[in-house]
Amino acid sequence: MREFRNITIYSVGLIGGSIGAALKKGGFGGRVIGLSSEKGINTALSRNLIDEGHPYSDLSTVITRTDLLILCSPIMTIIDTIKVLGKMELPDGLVVTDIGSTKRAIVEAAQTYLPPRVRFIGGHPMAGSERSGPDASDSGLFLNAVYVLTPADGNDTRGDDANTVDSLSTFLRKYLRCRTVVFAPATHDSIVAAVSHLPHILASALVLCAREREKSIPGTLTLAAGGFRDVTRIASAKYDIWHDIFSTNKEAIIPLIDSYINILNEMKTLLSNDALKERFEEARAIKESMSMLSEP
Repeated sequence: MREFRNITIYSVGLIGGSIGAALKKGGFGGRVIGLSSEKGINTALSRNLIDEGHPYSDLSTVITRTDLLILCSPIMTIIDTIKVLGKMELPDGLVVTDIGSTKRAIVEAAQTYLPPRVRFIGGHPMAGSERSGPDASDSGLFLNAVYVLTPADGNDTRGDDANTVDSLSTFLRKYLRCRTVVFAPATHDSIVAAVSHLPHILASALVLCAREREKSIPGTLTLAAGGFRDVTRIASAKYDIWHDIFSTNKEAIIPLIDSYINILNEMKTLLSNDALKERFEEARAIKESMSMLSEP
């Protein structure tokens, strides 16, 4: 098993800061280095999320004493950073991972630009917050959350790659107190398209639909409470955050939109015949089984 003693977190925001906080709370005995903006570094140091901080421009120096590099930027920045890393002198045995919400494009970039002596294992913690920045860091953010690892070959890894996956998985479970699963990058992207990315589009569509009704019946949005607020909560997210996700996973999302339209059309027909009960009961049973599966 590999040992990670020097951890570098690239971009100490909500996720990067929470990783640092979890390492500290979990008794990690190594060194945690942060690369971020000046404001981010100052906040991270004042909150004891990291042991030392540097500007992004110091990556080439910091990387020489890094065992595990965790890229915590937006997806396109992660890809750009991988390209930059590929031009640097990297230490043998360096392990690189990331926290991007889509994986295929990131893993492909790593395969293209990183040398064989560097092990890249894609990662995606299924945890987050509506807040952002190191001020929002939470040592318990990943507690019992699913943390997906996506080596290039999925579950078919062998030899040193399998050892790296096992080591990283053990490390994450120990200090972040999460639950790790392994998927191929494309499989991961297909799954999150259905359970994460499509819901954001649907939430926005529901808000727009209610706004159209507001135009003809003023007061519609005033009465939007309870279930409507719950279903559309995620529509509050800024598009800047979601651009990279949609851009790198549109191939998986678009067919799901078509599938959803087909289901809506079917339910429209059932509604006109007062025959929705079977579909509603089916959905309720599925939702209850999901609740049981999510229990730690």
